[in-house]
Amino acid sequence: MSEGFDFSTAEVLNWEIQAVWEALESGELRVSIHAQNEINLDALTLEDVDDAISSYDEVSEDLPGAGGRAPGLNFDRLLGRVRLRVKVG
Repeated sequence: MSEGFDFSTAEVLNWEIQAVWEALESGELRVSIHAQNEINLDALTLEDVDDAISSYDEVSEDLPGAGGRAPGLNFDRLLGRVRLRVKVG
């Protein structure tokens, strides 16, 4: 995976998305314990998470220190009436 993200801007850059997709395809993307617990609570699967990253409806970037949110890319996908947000950091 390419090194990190460009946190000099909140604009999502194509190379950032491509790096996440490459990590997903190569199996380098790891799911945190917190994320796994949330997946289980919402009766979702890792395939749902992969789908949200691969075929997102919206993508946004959280900068370090912005509003107390963890830095990284947010991939949003609507699954029926449920909005799934996957944070990749």
